[in-house]
Amino acid sequence: MAQSSTSAKRAKTSIQDDDDAAAIEAYKTYVRVMSCVPPTHFKEMEQTKPESMRKLKASFVFQFYFVSPISNKKDRGLIICSSIFFLLQLSLESRDQLKEIHADIVKEEALFVEERKRWVADNRDLYTDMNKFFVERCLWETEFKEIHLKPLYEKRCIAAKGVSDFWLTAMIANKILYKQIAERDTKALYFLNDIESSRTTDFKGFELRFTFDDHNPYFKNKVLTKKYEMMDDNESVSLKAIGTKIDWYPSQKLTQQSGKSSESFFKFFSSYATIDPLSFDKEADELKGDLPTDYLIGTKFRDKIIPHAISWHTFSEDDDSDFGDDSDEECERCSRW
Repeated sequence: MAQSSTSAKRAKTSIQDDDDAAAIEAYKTYVRVMSCVPPTHFKEMEQTKPESMRKLKASFVFQFYFVSPISNKKDRGLIICSSIFFLLQLSLESRDQLKEIHADIVKEEALFVEERKRWVADNRDLYTDMNKFFVERCLWETEFKEIHLKPLYEKRCIAAKGVSDFWLTAMIANKILYKQIAERDTKALYFLNDIESSRTTDFKGFELRFTFDDHNPYFKNKVLTKKYEMMDDNESVSLKAIGTKIDWYPSQKLTQQSGKSSESFFKFFSSYATIDPLSFDKEADELKGDLPTDYLIGTKFRDKIIPHAISWHTFSEDDDSDFGDDSDEECERCSRW
């Protein structure tokens, strides 16, 4: 009798293992379709962030094996498939809307490049003072983007709420940012709702704003900012980075592990000032010199992720693996605020 019971347990376990394996494969398919993640990148994520992937799989298995009252293997499989299609259906409208928004953003960027060339040609000779020319050009750029691009970014923010892990996926798709994200960071970045960029009042620096969901259980801040200011003494420029102090909930500090400092994306919000002199090229509209990695990461957000977050999210954006210059400088400038 005991032997029969043992055999039954083994058979049940075997069926459950088969079901779990099927559910996990269904989950992988779901994630790849939902996020348009190439299978090779999905495999890399499983290898580099196994704990996060394990928890995601476990939650999927739990949903369909324990929450659902269906016990029949065939019916359970149908439940999984129908649920996947249901989730896809919910996101299709948002994805179609995001495609349209991205197409509109690309159009406005192309218009910006043409209009900017025309403005420079018409106004360069009117200003003998380069400082005055730089300020007037920045004012024109800011006004153009307020009218043409900002409304599209706001529409994107609303539509992206219907897509799972929109900003987290966009960040992971960029190789540079991917390396900055520790596995445990993904838990908090899941609650990231929007990223914005704006120029500082002198137009030389910029500020990034990361807006998080109200239900974020890791820190109390609704918004985290990182501002880069240029301190100019007429001979050289020093860089001052000012980040938000994160108000962590008890036992949720992601920058520490076992009471010791550990690698985390959220260290990006630390503050510092450079010692080595730098220079700011007003003609090229960029800071030059031995730039800190932190600042280069900030420009990645400003010039790459924010303007083309939709194509990053679908892994269709060309990813440069280093901090090299882009071939099309005008296209990069059109994203700057």
